[in-house]
Order: sequence, then structure tokens, then C-alpha cells
Amino acid sequence: QSRQVLLVPLAMPNERRNDQFYEPTPNLAATEKIVRKQLEEFRDKWVQLSQEKKYYRAHNTLGLMGTLAHAIGYHHKSPGPTSPSAWLVTMALTDAKVVQTVTDRTIKEAKVEDFLRD
Repeated sequence: QSRQVLLVPLAMPNERRNDQFYEPTPNLAATEKIVRKQLEEFRDKWVQLSQEKKYYRAHNTLGLMGTLAHAIGYHHKSPGPTSPSAWLVTMALTDAKVVQTVTDRTIKEAKVEDFLRD
């Protein structure tokens, strides 16, 4: 089965990550800075929102409901995410524009295993 979430490679052409003498190009450094800033803004926004809405009370319940919906094949119609953690990660990556264009349904159906297979 293929992934539902396709990540854009975070390595730029001619980038050498394991070379201690490699100096990234100005374009690469600027891109990394932009992505990092967008991810930090997303994190700060959602941390604040989760504290206001007391999300910690609902996380386990949402996860259990998503698991059950997936097990019985209802996850395509479920209004909630299959995996709350994968949903947040996918939303953050989409917000930072490091994933290909995905639909809201694909974001809700994302599972942790989608990020573990290479």
C-alpha cells in the first residue's frame, strides 16, 4: 500500500549533509530558515489553542475513535482524524509547504505509519 502523504525531499541538489566541511548555499540556508519559522509558528499557534480548548482531555479519545473507525473501515467517512498525532504533523507540514498538495480528507486519514515507510 502506498503512502497517503508524500513529503517533499528536504535535501537540496548537491547538498552534502554528512560532510563536515560543507557550507550550505545562501538559498538553502534561507529555505531552511523559512521552513523552520513556519513550523515554529504552527507549533506556537497550536500549543496555545490546545491549552485554551483543553485538548489534552480529548487526545486519547480521538485516537481511540480513529483507531476503531479505521478497524471497521469507517475512516473514509469519519469526521475526526484517524490518528490525532499524524493529523497534527500533516497539518504542520502542509502549512510549511513541505508536502505535496493534499486534501483535508487525506490529512484526516493520515496515520503514523505513513511517515515511517521509506
